[in-house]
Amino acid sequence: MKTKVEIFSSQKLKNFFINLDSFFDIRLKNLDELAGSHKSTNLSIVFFDNQDFVDEKTLNSILLNENFIFVYKELFIFEKLFLGLKKNMVAPLSISKFLDNINEVINKKNYAYKNIELNYSFVTNIVTKEKHYLTQAENLILFKLFIEKSVNKKLLERDVLDIKQDLNTSSIESHLNRIRKKLKEIDSDFSVSTKNNNVFLETINPNK
Repeated sequence: MKTKVEIFSSQKLKNFFINLDSFFDIRLKNLDELAGSHKSTNLSIVFFDNQDFVDEKTLNSILLNENFIFVYKELFIFEKLFLGLKKNMVAPLSISKFLDNINEVINKKNYAYKNIELNYSFVTNIVTKEKHYLTQAENLILFKLFIEKSVNKKLLERDVLDIKQDLNTSSIESHLNRIRKKLKEIDSDFSVSTKNNNVFLETINPNK
């Protein structure tokens, strides 16, 4: 249920990133694994502490992938490539600032399923441009469903709504009902369904 984050860094930084596993599903990788990861669909963070570790072809490939965020001390590493960076951080930076930046990127990223786009607490019909505002809880629920397509209801209660397992499910159900209503009002091709204690996206207009 946590957002998957791939972190490419030198060996000396890996122990530091292990402490972030309470916030994200962290996958630690070596810098030499970048060449085979340029098509990654996960949020990927690259810490440049040395300008010589990666060849220009690999660097060009990952710079074109919008899922990559770059942390560096010296901008001249990129200036020679004449490429503008859409998402980057300049070191040093505090852990709180680092987490804020990562969450901002996650929240602003567009996610699409069928004819609906999820972006920064809004659901928008891609065709008609009709949109609905989502509360924070609704946004988090749909974000998880857009990524996973099907999620165990107990995990939604625990990870999204922070509801203890021994409490009833009226709160999660009320959020799901409001999401269903908002999706219907903007003519979504899918809805949110529950079955066998799972919450999932279900197509309601199969011909589209």
